[in-house]
Amino acid sequence: MKKVMVVMMAVAVAFTAFSAGAQVRSWDNLDWWAQSGAKADPVKDATRSGSWWWPTDPVSNTDDKELWGNRGVVYAKFTPPVVAAPAPAPAPAPPKAPAPAAVERQVPVFNSVLFDFDKSNLKPEGQTEVKKVADLLKQYPKDSLTVEGHTDNFNHSGDPKYNDKLGQRRADTVVKALIAGGVDKGRVSSASFGDTKPAVPNDTDANRALNRRVVFVYKVAP
Repeated sequence: MKKVMVVMMAVAVAFTAFSAGAQVRSWDNLDWWAQSGAKADPVKDATRSGSWWWPTDPVSNTDDKELWGNRGVVYAKFTPPVVAAPAPAPAPAPPKAPAPAAVERQVPVFNSVLFDFDKSNLKPEGQTEVKKVADLLKQYPKDSLTVEGHTDNFNHSGDPKYNDKLGQRRADTVVKALIAGGVDKGRVSSASFGDTKPAVPNDTDANRALNRRVVFVYKVAP
């Protein structure tokens, strides 16, 4: 059972002081509260220093003795509670930078380096191709390269190993050019296949010229 205690206190308006008398009343039925228009919080009196607890409007009645429509008048000093300021909201975390997109590198394909017949020195177009390879290797310092030397099928020396040796000289010439172009020598190697892997059939002079070449076996670092 809910009860509300109402203290009736006489107020001397001239001196704004409380009398010593007080009455205590209680009610078993609180249905009247919803229709009373009362405010739950104290209402500051506009002319005196106290606060009205229940009446909707802060105003006194005769001798402050009448029961208001909300069945009670309470008048007293009131000090509002100190409300702690809310803690500042934590600063939002800075947005995470998007992860860089994975770059899938493809093994580059270079044009063959052509040599004159029975020669291992680079032709001008061959020097251009070697510079392209050197520039790429310097851009990606973890990549490596094997230079394979090839020849056509012509052999006028009678030495069955002659084309193997010629292919090796051609591969070594390119490796030296790469190193001279600024590539670390530990990243390049050479090999010779002689006339065993022609790019085209050795059936015309033009095709034999295409087979006098090197092949760049480029290895992309993981």
